[in-house]
Amino acid sequence: MKALRTKVCTYVISLLVSLGFALPSLAGSSDFSGIWIAAHAELNVVAIDGTHTDGQTNTSSATGSQLGVSQGAIGGFAPTAGYEVGFNLPLGDTFFVTLGFADGGGDSAAIAKSESPDDNSDVSIKASDPTWMYIAPSISIFDNSAVYFKFGKAQLDLKAIGDVSGSPNNIDGNIWGIGTTSIANNGLFIKTEAGAIQYDQFKITGIGGSANAVVEGNPLVGYGHVSVGYKF
Repeated sequence: MKALRTKVCTYVISLLVSLGFALPSLAGSSDFSGIWIAAHAELNVVAIDGTHTDGQTNTSSATGSQLGVSQGAIGGFAPTAGYEVGFNLPLGDTFFVTLGFADGGGDSAAIAKSESPDDNSDVSIKASDPTWMYIAPSISIFDNSAVYFKFGKAQLDLKAIGDVSGSPNNIDGNIWGIGTTSIANNGLFIKTEAGAIQYDQFKITGIGGSANAVVEGNPLVGYGHVSVGYKF
């Protein structure tokens, strides 16, 4: 996974640099310069690789569609919507850097559910309040269009509901994405983006009334993102 990300990042950066050198007469980073605000919506696809250790410390690994001692549904779809604010800083005729912050809203969305046949250790994991801080090196390829590569940090609040006494830890993650921006002369713009977020491991204790029972998981999120905003 790390090797693949390295290859993708190298390819994208090389592409952006080559575009910047190839199209200097058609591009203008000044068109994007300044503070901006936007509304955004995403469709997130969540996959979790996890383990469930019962009270007797017997561990079973779970991937795909199972988590825990018996049956589990791992992952799913989680739509989010919120706002973004940021600043575009020109660093050349065609090159600029975006610094941004995004909030995905406070509503909870179920991202995983673990079930047992006797209903004594059913647990749902819900996520809320996703936030992102990021930097996005960008190349203006035409007067009103740019391509960018994003990387940054994400944070997510987790809550466990069901037969559990412990609370999961909130988790941080790393963001990678690639996208395009198109801007009009009146300052209105639209961004489209695809990417992934690899979150840290979460841990929940007290499953099914046992103080020694633990569920752990590593969420990986793939997302599609659309923003509509205004540059001041």
